[in-house]
Amino acid sequence: MSQKLPHLYLRNIPGHVQKFDKSRGIEKNELEDKDPESYRRHKEKLDASYSKLIQDKEARRENKTLDLATIEIVEIKFLIPFSDGVLFDTKTRFLAQFGLSAVLQKDFNRTVLFAVENQEKFRVFDQLLYQYINSSHQKTPKETPYAIMTTIYDIKYHTAGDIKNYCNTNVIFELINSTTQIIHQYDQQKQLLIRKLEELKDQGNLIDFKFDLYNAKVLQLNGIEEGALETLVNNFDILAQAHSLRSTVVRPDQYNFQELSWGFNVTPADRNTIIGIIDNGVRKIDPLRSVIVDDQLDITPTRNGHHAVHTHGTVVASLASVGEAFFSGQRELRADAKIFSIKILESMDGYIDVLNVVEAIREAHLKHGIRLFNLSVCTKGKQYNESPSHFAYLLDKLTYEFDILIFIAAGNMPYDDINSLQATPSKRHDYPYHFYNPPEDYTEYHNCVHTNICTPAESMNNITVGALAENYRADTDPHLSLDKNLPAYYSRKNHYDFKQPINGGLLSINHSNKNLFKPDIVMPGGDLLDSNSGMQVVGFGDVGTDFYAFDSGTSLAAPLAANLAAKLLNIYPDITLQSVKSLLINSAESYSSSYLDEMIVERKDVLAQDKFGKDFKKLRGGEKTSISKAVISAKDLHQNLSGYGKPNVERLLYSKNDTVSVLIENIIQPDQHKVILLHIPEYLLEGDGSQRLAIKATLCFKANPAWGNHVDYNPLHISFNFVNSIVKDSLDELADILADRDHVYYERYWTDEMLELQKRKNNRDLSEEQNKEFNRLKGEVRKKKAGVKSTIQEWSEDFFPLVNKPLSNRQQHSITMSKDDIKKIGNKLAVVIRCAVKENLPVDLKEWARITKEHPFSLALFIEDKSKIEGANLYDNLQAYNQTEVVTNNLADLDQDLEAEA
Repeated sequence: MSQKLPHLYLRNIPGHVQKFDKSRGIEKNELEDKDPESYRRHKEKLDASYSKLIQDKEARRENKTLDLATIEIVEIKFLIPFSDGVLFDTKTRFLAQFGLSAVLQKDFNRTVLFAVENQEKFRVFDQLLYQYINSSHQKTPKETPYAIMTTIYDIKYHTAGDIKNYCNTNVIFELINSTTQIIHQYDQQKQLLIRKLEELKDQGNLIDFKFDLYNAKVLQLNGIEEGALETLVNNFDILAQAHSLRSTVVRPDQYNFQELSWGFNVTPADRNTIIGIIDNGVRKIDPLRSVIVDDQLDITPTRNGHHAVHTHGTVVASLASVGEAFFSGQRELRADAKIFSIKILESMDGYIDVLNVVEAIREAHLKHGIRLFNLSVCTKGKQYNESPSHFAYLLDKLTYEFDILIFIAAGNMPYDDINSLQATPSKRHDYPYHFYNPPEDYTEYHNCVHTNICTPAESMNNITVGALAENYRADTDPHLSLDKNLPAYYSRKNHYDFKQPINGGLLSINHSNKNLFKPDIVMPGGDLLDSNSGMQVVGFGDVGTDFYAFDSGTSLAAPLAANLAAKLLNIYPDITLQSVKSLLINSAESYSSSYLDEMIVERKDVLAQDKFGKDFKKLRGGEKTSISKAVISAKDLHQNLSGYGKPNVERLLYSKNDTVSVLIENIIQPDQHKVILLHIPEYLLEGDGSQRLAIKATLCFKANPAWGNHVDYNPLHISFNFVNSIVKDSLDELADILADRDHVYYERYWTDEMLELQKRKNNRDLSEEQNKEFNRLKGEVRKKKAGVKSTIQEWSEDFFPLVNKPLSNRQQHSITMSKDDIKKIGNKLAVVIRCAVKENLPVDLKEWARITKEHPFSLALFIEDKSKIEGANLYDNLQAYNQTEVVTNNLADLDQDLEAEA
């Protein structure tokens, strides 16, 4: 049996160069040729919309009752991203030519709220729109002054109804962004808004109000009267939209045990990480009493975080404390974590006081030193491709500010809805068809949008956890799900689906991102609806027979994941929380996506019949390609349900002789390429066979989120790749070569044909087609030389085009290496990391980008020896050939953990 060993830090000195060519090329910037008649319906639609805009504009003016500077807000839905670097450079032109300043951007920046900052320029917009609407149906708009109007899908005036959004009493308002052009009016409205809110409090029409602590982009109102709410939405243009966040209803506990006691006891270890349980309170029931700390926070009127009327928070706390050991049947359990109660709800279906939740997490960290948190309370589900919520934004800001990590449940389908679906037989209601049935497949009872993750599970800096149907009971089977290793029927999926139309069009491959999926990982959560498929969890024991209950949900999966993080920190207390995240994800293993194959084939057949009148398998090559591009793959849908999979606990916590986890914690500057060498042991060139190493790596870093800018929500690009070391003497030179596509280094490997093309280019005697061929040949040389294999792999994330690419702050990449690969690179594998910051940012983030010179990141590498060389020891050899350091600073603690497991 291979020995359990501590993970290693890689401390090899890096090289770097301050260079990052982000140009690559430009996007097509001209209107495509279309039949002029095809614009007729578009013109009619815009004509009707603009007429309604004029009416709504007048109505809003008439409904204003307060004397304050007006900011006219217009919503425009675009057929293309609102940006520069694409057709018409809309961002620049809409401001410079039409006086429209973007104050909120949604739907991957295809839906934009504009403030009219210059009425005279806006009249130019009116005139061009009028010209387009009334232009001849026999004349193309291409190369006309009004051609830019063809980029608009729809237009409307932002009304009080849009702002109020069917909310009342307890309301969260999202505010528009202030811009240079409207800052005076914005500040005046904000000051008057605060004055008005104070007045409403004095009059008894409002209980309380509060702005968020960051950029004051979120306003929370508690107990506002209907008339007062109408006054606010009718007068204050800086209010973008209201939301009313209720927690999702938790299904009733099912008590089918006739036990006389809990039958187990939990005791703390000498060292326990503390987990903050953000829930409805954690009751100090006898088995948990010793691991629940006396300190607590309660933002509800009870002011007692240990008072709970529902078992939810207590169940969550028990699983966070002892993890999977809870289901072992042992009477004496050793805690991995102590519990700190942060009570945010009394009844489980109440309103979530978002701003106080965020402040409570902040206080728990600053005053009580808590770094890990669990949030198993969800709110409403996300619409497809919906922008990050204010709740997720505030949690992301908090995690960016501090070294903390929040485990967030992905959310469950409503229990009553699941009952209704099961009572109404339909293939579209069965597993797994219910997860994904686009519009033409909706049933009267089900729309797959209701299987999308719940707010705030879209949070980027934290970890979202989905549920497997596993219930830790060997003698039972799942009820609704197909297999215990698969996502549970109720577990929600990623809400980003780049196959869904936005404003009538699809995102191009350059404007989508394969790394933007949730959940991050999955853990067991049990299944529905048969109680035998659920998980056995604690009860309160109030009536003498309710010591245990059956339950299931992502609420149970999240604390099981948080427990793994606590185990990790108990062994490696000094690693950053982004390192915890990267190690968790890097240890995860995913199940096959084959359970989705039949559903995807049927989906392709439906589209093939609609478009070509025959099944997919009977289509020709080009026809098949067009259908495949419109249908999500089984692999991608599985990842939208399972993320990277379930963490392997042993791999997460320990290295072995032949499997080693190596952690890189480092920093990188904007517009920099950094290279870190991993020296491959010489013994891997010995022995028979070819297969040698398999490396899987996960990169995590914290993003400072941009409010109201969907594409730029994460303004930071960091990505990595595995490459050939190429030059042996200078890592700075290596970084320079890898950062420069046209570096002179590559010219020594050019062919005679390429040298001739270079001469002709210097003499300006190269056609456009020849220049393309020259660039292609140069790219082949570069990729061959930089590649570990015959060519270089894709990067963990593509940056292009940086202005329109939504970015991820969590990426994974892998490589397998043969004996020949190791020979090619001279036993030196280069890990290259690059960094860039977006430029299209709001004012506050522009200042952040200016003053923030370094960005920390964590890169976890799992390195596995595949050579089968007898007596080989990868762990020792990696230490011998590299500058390393064991991650734990207390080997005695590691030994104690190993003894406890033995």
